[in-house]
Amino acid sequence: MDEKITRILQQKGIGDFEEFVRKYEKMVYGIAYKFLNNHQDAQDATQETFLIAFKKMKSLKKPNSLNAWIYTISLNVTREIMRKKHKKKKLIESISQQPRISAGVFEKNSGLINIDSFLKNLSGQQRRVIELRYLKELKIKEISKILGCKTGTVKTHIFRGLRTLRDVIHNGNL
Repeated sequence: MDEKITRILQQKGIGDFEEFVRKYEKMVYGIAYKFLNNHQDAQDATQETFLIAFKKMKSLKKPNSLNAWIYTISLNVTREIMRKKHKKKKLIESISQQPRISAGVFEKNSGLINIDSFLKNLSGQQRRVIELRYLKELKIKEISKILGCKTGTVKTHIFRGLRTLRDVIHNGNL
């Protein structure tokens, strides 16, 4: 059966791709849920895994490695989602480290506030600098090169951007 699926994948048989998805869907979802511990994130990871598998079908060489191939893709997608969530969490933590902001301020309607919902309160340049620094984890020198400005300017935008975010969160203007 794996040889048949591999042949289908290598020929980009879209109709028969469903058979591949049905066979591995539970395994892929299980891997994602084990690491992400969230139904929606696990579903997103599962969908992304199969999209990548479809795009990279021709790279599969051996039919007996199909299980390992889809497992590896699933694990990589799950790790990427975890990494992105971790970066967003670090940004929230860096903002909330100010003494006047409690961790509870970030909770709204029994869930975390979406980062984008408060980044929209920043000017364009402040938002770009905050995203590059905290979400992309670039150094200040790298950001200054990308944006074509001095490092002092980048530091000023970070300072002002974080101050604005703290004020918005503290005043509950989300």
